[in-house]
Amino acid sequence: MAAINLTIDQLLLHSANPRIGSATSQRDALQKIIDDQEDKLAELAESILSDGMSPIERILVLKDGKDLYVVLEGNRRAAALKILSNPTVLASLTIGTGLQKRFERLAKDFDRKSVEPLSCFEVANNSEATKWLYLRHTGENEGRGVVRWSGLAAARFRGNHPALQALEFVRTHGNLDASQSKLLGDGFPITTLDRLLSTKEVRSLVGVEIKNQKLTSKLHGDELIKPLRRIVLDLAHKRVNVSHLKNRDAQVEYIKAFTVEDKPNLSKTGAARDVEEFKSSEFKAKAATATATTKRPAYDPSLRKTVVPRGKLNITVSKISEIYRELRTLFMEDNPHACAVLLRVFLELSVDNHLKAHKLPTQVKAHDGRMIDKKLTDKVRDVVDHLVKIKGCNKKDFAGVTRSLTDSGSPLHINLLHAYVHSAFVTPKVRDLRSAWDEAQPLFDNIWA
Repeated sequence: MAAINLTIDQLLLHSANPRIGSATSQRDALQKIIDDQEDKLAELAESILSDGMSPIERILVLKDGKDLYVVLEGNRRAAALKILSNPTVLASLTIGTGLQKRFERLAKDFDRKSVEPLSCFEVANNSEATKWLYLRHTGENEGRGVVRWSGLAAARFRGNHPALQALEFVRTHGNLDASQSKLLGDGFPITTLDRLLSTKEVRSLVGVEIKNQKLTSKLHGDELIKPLRRIVLDLAHKRVNVSHLKNRDAQVEYIKAFTVEDKPNLSKTGAARDVEEFKSSEFKAKAATATATTKRPAYDPSLRKTVVPRGKLNITVSKISEIYRELRTLFMEDNPHACAVLLRVFLELSVDNHLKAHKLPTQVKAHDGRMIDKKLTDKVRDVVDHLVKIKGCNKKDFAGVTRSLTDSGSPLHINLLHAYVHSAFVTPKVRDLRSAWDEAQPLFDNIWA
């Protein structure tokens, strides 16, 4: 690979750009990029006009002919540049009137000398570019790809806003142990803390105020640390999350439910100060550690955040075990589609493994004499009958799963499970995923016992 400087006219849009599929011509490629990006492409053009080209991202190109180069990475930028430098190209395209006028206004102020020569990088062939394109567009890849900033990192970049001040206040004065301090790293949900502190009623109950983006309080240090420490540790340990605190009433109810050890004495006040001005000498060790010994709420499996509750199945097949592990670790709220598909796969693989392990048929003869795979509902019934016959299980224990697969109102209904995989319009709900596992768990427990 080699660095190379090019002009806008030397760039060719990629006819096989993954964003748009295949294109038959440069005009078709530009049309498809506009269709895909719409206002986002205009925003990019506006950014180029006002700020220039990003100095930290080169355009990746492959030579095509004497002086032309196909853009392998940077097609959005290339499309925006072509429109800015020659807006008449829009006349032959299908584009909304408002969007076209916006591009034309931007083009009037564009001077190609402000961006040319374009900083590019030339690869010898497509294979050479593939690994870099994959790492650029497919997530973190265990650190090899683009690692996005966490909410906490983004907050630090934006500046020392009140939620970050509260977090640092607890980190400094909260008398945390090593494991608690570790939870206040990049994975901490700073945006949820910010949501809480943005609510006036919450600030009143906690004893803080926000003035000129500074978190202030009239409370004594040993009183202020109590509610802030409780909030920060609840968020860090995921005892509460954004879904629990989605509106003002829920937030106020959460704060009011604090125990006396976590509630500040709002009568112990002095002059208002920024929380950054508090000194360690102002905090009593006993007060600071009061919540450390607070009994953690008992685990309620009905409120779990993952598909699979606590406990562990003794799964002996590697792939099925990996799927089970993902169902135990992926948060349903953040990954509903992945959890739904994995649940559907886990059910069928578990049933198939049991049938094959006990040499029970997994196929049935069709009307034309061909052998075809049994329906999942039939496989489940066969496994249930086998468990009742061989292990002496009570058939009533499996009533939930056998009924649910054919009950259209059940979260475990077979058509709903199929729709999670094949339908573009069915979105799984956390409650349904949780209930589906609960109804099927007696079956899983006995298959993998």
